[in-house]
Amino acid sequence: SGNQLLKGLGSAGLGLLLATIGLDLVYGTNRFVFGDVNLMSGLNFIPVLIGLFALPEIIAYYGRREVARVHNPLAGVGATFADFRCCLKTIIRGSFIGVILGAIPGIGGAPAAFLSYSEAKRTSRTPEKFGTGEIEGVAAAESGNNGVAGATMIPLLALGIPGDIITAIILGAFMIHGLRPGPLLFQDSLPLIYALFIGIMLSSIYLLIVGKISIRLISRVADIPHRLLFPVVLVLCVFGAYAVNNTIFDVIVMFIMGGVGFAMLRLKIPAAPFLIAFILGPLLEDNFRQSLLLSRGDWSIFFSSTICWVFWGLTALVVGFTVWSNVKRA
Repeated sequence: SGNQLLKGLGSAGLGLLLATIGLDLVYGTNRFVFGDVNLMSGLNFIPVLIGLFALPEIIAYYGRREVARVHNPLAGVGATFADFRCCLKTIIRGSFIGVILGAIPGIGGAPAAFLSYSEAKRTSRTPEKFGTGEIEGVAAAESGNNGVAGATMIPLLALGIPGDIITAIILGAFMIHGLRPGPLLFQDSLPLIYALFIGIMLSSIYLLIVGKISIRLISRVADIPHRLLFPVVLVLCVFGAYAVNNTIFDVIVMFIMGGVGFAMLRLKIPAAPFLIAFILGPLLEDNFRQSLLLSRGDWSIFFSSTICWVFWGLTALVVGFTVWSNVKRA
């Protein structure tokens, strides 16, 4: 949720609430079904995801006038090997910062980019050039941001906790295929982990080649008028929601979540905590109730081991860092 801690908590609370719709995981009773059999299996992940992130942008576009855009052609030959060599130290430092922050759930790429940029500016011999297109500053911000991408897989695979929206979507894909990220995943599906790591490494090389070849063509997508682009996107959204279970109910859920997402967009409520809480809600409830059953209702089980205190400490550290950042900006 970035710097909006209270709004983020409210968003996560709404996600947890909607995650409880359907059959109770322990006693098998109906919750918030209201007599509709379609709700007995809960809300499907895909329609909620599409409605929460795609539809609000379409609704927001039709609520404002499109401003004429002028295409700015790409110029220059890009970075050379000499530029890469002179920025190597900055790239390594920025990547290290990105990995450290990316391993902490909820931090995201923006803080890593800003911290890497600030550190590069602080240690640079020519800090006055930063902010004018200095290549060292660009390398610092991009390396910090890119370092987060791979590191967010650490809490996802090790603990089942997504670090950002992308890993939350990956977690949803795992759950659709019956996989539960966590320590047991390395024992039960080790070949899958190796394939995932190899795929991430190969994807970087693939994106470099494809991006270098097609960057000028892809840049033309930004020139497509929104009045032509968004109707196509809307049709694809409806098709994607319907294709999950071949039911109109999922399409209705998508449009309802689109309204919820638009309201959150207008109120500047972050949607990422909602999505993460919606995905982790069933896992949280299942393990929470199992813990209370094992301890016969004794809440001290959540403070009974060293690992519990480690996670409580990490939670306090992340929340404290967010509050400190808000106070510092104020």
